Amino acid sequence: MSDRKYKHRGYQDGGGYSPHSSNGGSRPQSPRPEPQRQRIEGAPRGRTAGGFGPEVFKCNKCGQQRIGLDEPTFEEVCMKCGADLHTCGNCRFFDTTTTWECRENIPARVANKHARNQCTFFQPKVVKDLAADKGRQPQTPDDARKAFDALFKK
Repeated sequence: MSDRKYKHRGYQDGGGYSPHSSNGGSRPQSPRPEPQRQRIEGAPRGRTAGGFGPEVFKCNKCGQQRIGLDEPTFEEVCMKCGADLHTCGNCRFFDTTTTWECRENIPARVANKHARNQCTFFQPKVVKDLAADKGRQPQTPDDARKAFDALFKK
């Protein structure tokens, strides 16, 4: 019988620190290989990695979807709120953490990021529409309760 209280492996197992060991007193390297996770072709990748829903261009101000993914013209405005669409806020290169808030090397800072501009680097910010399948969600609290009870066959 051992004097150890627990049987799990730990620092008291052989091969720990010893000033007289042959490897200079350092901890032994475990030959444990890293498990490699391989992605199965066609398997779902989750919401943040390509996710679900169609690709859409949305107004940065109100979230209204724009019909068509082609580049908006300089004069185009949102059909719902009337905001300009050719703005830094609607551009895929807009990034508040970079110099002049743009990932491209622009010659000068654009002061108003939500006003129409003539930037030649502009490309519309296309996002996944995660709300595209909201029609299948329960609409009332009673529907939600029925769906929950159906999960546990109550």
